[in-house]
Amino acid sequence: MRKTMAFVGAGLLTATITACGGGTQAAGTDKTLTLAESVTATPWDLAKASMGPESQYYQPVYDTLIRLNTKGEPTPNLATSWSYDKAQTTLTLKLRKGVKFTDGTPLDADAVKKSLLHTKSGTASAAGEIQDIAGVDVVDAQTVAIRLSHPTAALLPALGQVSGMIAGPKALDNPRTPVGSGPYKLDTGASTAGQTYTYARNPDYWNAKAFPYDKIVIKYLGDPTARTNALMSGQLDGATLNLNRVKTVQGRGLNVVTYQPGDIEGLYIWDRGGKKVPALGKLKVRQALNHAFDRQAIIKSAKTGLGTSTTQMFAKGEDGYQAELNDKYPYDPAKAKALLAQAGYPNGFAVTLPDLSANFPQEQAALTQSLKDIGIKVKLDTVPGDQVFSAMLSGKYPMSYFKLGAPTAWDKVQLQLTKKSTWNPFKYGDAQADDLVARIGRTTGAEREALFTELNTYVVDQAWNAPWSVIANAYATAKDVKVTPQPGTQYPPIYNYTPAK
Repeated sequence: MRKTMAFVGAGLLTATITACGGGTQAAGTDKTLTLAESVTATPWDLAKASMGPESQYYQPVYDTLIRLNTKGEPTPNLATSWSYDKAQTTLTLKLRKGVKFTDGTPLDADAVKKSLLHTKSGTASAAGEIQDIAGVDVVDAQTVAIRLSHPTAALLPALGQVSGMIAGPKALDNPRTPVGSGPYKLDTGASTAGQTYTYARNPDYWNAKAFPYDKIVIKYLGDPTARTNALMSGQLDGATLNLNRVKTVQGRGLNVVTYQPGDIEGLYIWDRGGKKVPALGKLKVRQALNHAFDRQAIIKSAKTGLGTSTTQMFAKGEDGYQAELNDKYPYDPAKAKALLAQAGYPNGFAVTLPDLSANFPQEQAALTQSLKDIGIKVKLDTVPGDQVFSAMLSGKYPMSYFKLGAPTAWDKVQLQLTKKSTWNPFKYGDAQADDLVARIGRTTGAEREALFTELNTYVVDQAWNAPWSVIANAYATAKDVKVTPQPGTQYPPIYNYTPAK
């Protein structure tokens, strides 16, 4: 398993967090879990929803068809059982009886059909995860059949995440307030759009014992320093943590877990066709960028030594991963300059990048300096944290620092490596890669794995990006809160938080 797309810390909060609502309450009162998010929410239309950190905003109110356990394996949830047909192109699910949405509407096969097709109709990453769905059939009130355009191993993991969340049919088209069947309901009176979302327990939820907190509060807090300070002052119960603050936070008695969610970070080359910056359309230029980075030094300085050097988009354990590809582009600034000269850029070229140093100071500094060292003239553009996503997706920047992951290698392909991919803002197309992707989608088993290997090798050879490392992540919780990291997820899902014993 790998996670869905995540770009952590993409915002800068200008206001300070207050103590109101923060911290787990004392014994004898309602238990409140207060968490911080590094990205803003996009409530509440699932057709516009993104995967990754944003999913925590949705988890309290929208339940999923499948529940991914702490090993990343699919287990029953709204669907109590499922099976594929012989062709592996129809997945039939039996639904849990007696479940209702918070507006009283029964959760049945028709509601599931409408919700899945509504999500699929969008253009965000949650929609992209289920684009292989060709149709949804209502077999009976408690049975739904999902038809696929081709066999895929990605469907079940997707149904355990945002793509598999089910919203009430009456609120699909105009969800000003979320209507789901999840363990909590949004408390609109205690919420401020874009800043703080408060969720009160849903008294009718079928699995209340799995959620020990009476209330969950999620605050948008983009500044990593502010998150750390709020954690140490007791205003938060959980938040991601910069790796260089782990020892400090542990010294204050807080709990910290470190893990590798499988995200790949580094320089992402969005303009591979050279539409905005013609130099990036040259293979030798992109290869030069790969030779520009001292990956081990970046891991040591920016990641306190935590992380694994890589030059490929797939992490160990994913389809297509090949350890030998990590030796393709050793750190060699002299070779990088020579490649630039061979491509017709002996004096480098100019490029504008988003300045992400507010959230990733060491990473941004390493990126900027490494490019300057091989003669590339870098201009940093300041962009408000809540506009970073939209600016990148609009094609404003030809390349940038970024982190990306997905629950499976196939999902990662869909997110970044096709012409229609969400994180392919310039809609770069490549006939050879497109052919490999199409063939992967039609095959299974050893043939599929061989094609993934071929695709991965091609993408690395063509230097579509300049990855640095498979990142390590740190998550901190209050002394009285325990959290279990989830394979392939940057932020633990809300059902993995429990009071510490």
